Amino acid sequence: MASSSTRSNNQMSAHELGRIARTALLAEAQLTPKPGLVDARGNGAHTDMDLATFQASAAALEPFLVEYAAAGMGLGAGSPAALADELRTIGIRAEAAMFQATGGVNTHKGANFGFALALGAVGALGAVGEPNAAEAFALVSRMGETLLDHDVRDLRRRERLGTHGLSHGERLMLRHGMQGARGEAARGYPIARKTLVPYLRERAKSGCCATKQDVRVTLLRALVKAMAALEDTNVVHRGGKQALALHRARCTALDAAELPDSKLIDELERYDAELIRQNVSPGGAADLLSLSAFFAMVEGVIDPALLV
Repeated sequence: MASSSTRSNNQMSAHELGRIARTALLAEAQLTPKPGLVDARGNGAHTDMDLATFQASAAALEPFLVEYAAAGMGLGAGSPAALADELRTIGIRAEAAMFQATGGVNTHKGANFGFALALGAVGALGAVGEPNAAEAFALVSRMGETLLDHDVRDLRRRERLGTHGLSHGERLMLRHGMQGARGEAARGYPIARKTLVPYLRERAKSGCCATKQDVRVTLLRALVKAMAALEDTNVVHRGGKQALALHRARCTALDAAELPDSKLIDELERYDAELIRQNVSPGGAADLLSLSAFFAMVEGVIDPALLV
């Protein structure tokens, strides 16, 4: 169990971790251009939210982001199930605060879920740095498995009573077996852990994260990798499984092309227009990006001042 009396120099307070998590949420929201997603240019494929909505949501979530980290510090990593249960309790209040701040618009439901587990894990483990990130993802996986098992059993019970009131993600789980954010968490966010965070480390080590523009391009390239790899239930909900296949193929080709920065941005702007016409928004990939940016900042790979 972590405590203030045992904290070493490379440990952060719950308030510091919560502030970094909010920075990650804001950085993702402001990153431009993002195909089909809300950014500084516009609303993407959405009609009910804009950048200001995301900024209000991140501000409303910050106290709970601090609580997630504090819960981890208080309970430690000894019982992943107990920590997961506490994080779920906090998360229910956090989601209510988000909806109140946004007038009922779902801006960060998936991100709130992911950051609850990540902050709880980092808080429980104490020290930060690359080896500790691996441990944090492992703890996230153990907590995610607990929550997924609970949610699947609860979903089956609710299905027997009728599907009224189920979320889009829950309907996709029942219809297609797509586990969405729950499944990603239970697997320890493999795309963030194996691809995105290592990519951010690599870019920083090669000197590609020294300025705001460097970081912007690095995050855009990371987003493309996330979109190429993720089975994004947000895309399936809006466009079906065929839309997801086309989306991932397009992003895989874009990632492999390794375009110069200016051409990458031009291509992302063109793809943004296409996804807006298709009414498709890859929100799951955006959540993975913000989570990966959080770990990069916690490790000291990216300076938070360069993100917002």
